[in-house]
Amino acid sequence: MKKFLWSIPVIVIILAVGLYFLMTSDLFQKSEEETLNQFTEAYQNGDYADIYPLINASSKENYSEAEVVERNQQLFDSLGVETARLKDLEKIESESEDDTGQTYVGNLVLDTRYGEMNREYQMDFTYNEEENEWFVEWTPDMIIPGLDDNELSIATTSGARGDILDRNGEPLAFNGTKETVGYIAGQVDESELLETAEVLDMEEESLQSIFNESWIEDGMFVPVKDAHRFDDEEKADFEAQGLSIQSFSEREYPLDEASFHLLGYVGPITAEELEEREGYSSGDMIGKRGIERLYEDRLKPEQGYTVQFVDDSGTTEEELFSEAPKDGEDIILTIDGDTQSTIYENLEEDSGAGVAMDPNNGEMLATVSYPSPSPYDFMFGLSQEEYDALESDDGSPLLNKFNRTTSPGSTQKILTSIIAMNSDTFDRDAEMEITGKGWQQDESWGGYEVNRYHVMDESFDLRKALTYSDNIYFTRTALDLGAETFIEGMEDLGIGQEYDTDYPIYTSQVSNDGTIESDILLADTGYGQGELLISPIQITSIYGAVINGGDVYEPHITLESEDNVLIEDIASQDKLDYLETAMRDVVRLNHPDDTERDYAEFAGKTGTSENKTSQDTRGEETGWFIGYDQSTKDMVMSLYVEDVEDRGMSEYTARKFAEIHDALRE
Repeated sequence: MKKFLWSIPVIVIILAVGLYFLMTSDLFQKSEEETLNQFTEAYQNGDYADIYPLINASSKENYSEAEVVERNQQLFDSLGVETARLKDLEKIESESEDDTGQTYVGNLVLDTRYGEMNREYQMDFTYNEEENEWFVEWTPDMIIPGLDDNELSIATTSGARGDILDRNGEPLAFNGTKETVGYIAGQVDESELLETAEVLDMEEESLQSIFNESWIEDGMFVPVKDAHRFDDEEKADFEAQGLSIQSFSEREYPLDEASFHLLGYVGPITAEELEEREGYSSGDMIGKRGIERLYEDRLKPEQGYTVQFVDDSGTTEEELFSEAPKDGEDIILTIDGDTQSTIYENLEEDSGAGVAMDPNNGEMLATVSYPSPSPYDFMFGLSQEEYDALESDDGSPLLNKFNRTTSPGSTQKILTSIIAMNSDTFDRDAEMEITGKGWQQDESWGGYEVNRYHVMDESFDLRKALTYSDNIYFTRTALDLGAETFIEGMEDLGIGQEYDTDYPIYTSQVSNDGTIESDILLADTGYGQGELLISPIQITSIYGAVINGGDVYEPHITLESEDNVLIEDIASQDKLDYLETAMRDVVRLNHPDDTERDYAEFAGKTGTSENKTSQDTRGEETGWFIGYDQSTKDMVMSLYVEDVEDRGMSEYTARKFAEIHDALRE
């Protein structure tokens, strides 16, 4: 037993010696290929922290872990490296008898946001006898060959955003200037700046936060508040407070509020937009709504850049990539700036919309929503209180009204007339006896009646019913046609059809579910009430077909868009001539004081839509007028104005139509 115990230490010693010789033999030696593979895998996968344990002692003396790991990460992030590949690595056979060093050469391919970089790549390995392992002899050139002790410099240059022009080449949106009021650091102390709060219309807390910004140094101009332009009184107040004004580059909108819903505005890209859109960086400007947003991809400039290695003095050692900036594309609209601004100016104190269109091709000459905020309000900052005021405004200035669907009121009667005349059973010359203010089909309607505004106990044919906009005539006509014929006729005119045009238009509807099961609903829809909804743009294009010989053109707003007929021959020329005669009578016989002018032969159709909770109450009235000059037929204009119940109903809108033409003529 004792002999066996004595032999245990001898066995342990023998095993240890054997294990030592085994471990130092080639069988347990870590080859340079293994180190090469580990380095390559870590480099290509972006696991830079796994590289540092692979480099030799002398490299660690010269370069800290941060210089190896963090510098690699920072450089690749700056370049936007998507993939890094070490390819075709081959060992260079050495003629030296010293076998403690090995060299591999190959190619490095980096896919960056600036393009592909392809460089020769060399890796040197040294053998450590004590650790029996191969290590990498690391230098900054193993991040990117040629880097050495230089720094990566990326300089960007900006192109110009494309202009938005009207049909005459006049700018609607262009790269101009803004005015910025501020102070010179070191010349104004904090208490003096806070005293300017009232003239700047700012909170003292906001001014204090600006004053305490860490980047401010004496002599610098510190911006405080932006505006498109400050008026003379504001400038005088600023100067009296020791403030100064400087100009900086900014987008300008000559039509201001008149083009807000059409054009939109630009602003700094948000974090959410950065995630959704490619090719942008923090601080870039982007279109926020309207044409600026719809055509962002074409308006936006392409940024130029120069990517290079520079030494510690800033001298260029090597240029890696370069690209000249490219200006954004100009967008030319069919809009006429004078018509756009004139309609807007003449809708002062109103809430509504105006659309002007060339009936011969569908080009939109004006698209106006009133009231509207200024684009500069959003570009230069609204307080929460100011934004809440816009949201709660009864005129809904934040709502774009010209492309949204709404009740067309009696302007629908032209559409109902087309459907009726295209049917086999309707006689436009037949007279219908109508008496009294209200009418119902039978007792099943209960207390519901269709009412008319102008009580005329007379006989009506279609022309007279259009001239005096008789609701009862069109109610009875729709009922005689029946729901199926009426709905098919509306579909033939494009109601319910999605418009795939260069500016979005809400889809119209004949009813909420596309059917008309109730006689009362059919009756109301026939004269423009019920659940019928049509956008001002679409109904203007349908009226254009009456004027141009029967073709409904696709409304479009860019001059490059091709003229596209959506619906051909909505009615025969004889029927269209009949409607034109009736629309001329609307002005000549029914609204001469409001609309008749010596310089034109205006024709059109009035309309009133009513929003009320019950028939026994009076609701808010919206007045419509869609008209044109029969002597030229080069523009059809639709207007609707809300809350006209105490201002003459649709006569108010008809008068606005004529006043707009008076202003355009001047």
